[in-house]
Amino acid sequence: MPRRKSKKGTTKIQTSGRPRHKSSSMKKIRRRTPSGKTKIVYKHKKPGKHKCAVCGALLHGKPRGRPVEIKRLNKSKRKPERPFGGKLCSKCSRKIQSLRAKLKHGVIKEEDIPLSLMKYVK
Repeated sequence: MPRRKSKKGTTKIQTSGRPRHKSSSMKKIRRRTPSGKTKIVYKHKKPGKHKCAVCGALLHGKPRGRPVEIKRLNKSKRKPERPFGGKLCSKCSRKIQSLRAKLKHGVIKEEDIPLSLMKYVK
């Protein structure tokens, strides 16, 4: 590993210029080794929280992690086991289920349903 030359009073940092560490999904963290040197360690950034497809509210019961980490979880821990679980919040899914029932029984017509909800109602 190359060392950066430093002036008096500054710390030397060991870096590894590996191509796999140059992506924007990696986070640089400075760590002090047992020998007292400061070394840069690369870690994966945590992905953003999941949001509702209709209103944009944060979804509960959906784990936050990289696809590899989520693949290792049980299927029941990956997403809620209700209709539209992991895609829509409970408020929006309730609204869509009521629209479905009203459409089925002829209370409303297809034209009355907002376009943003149409793909979930059909």
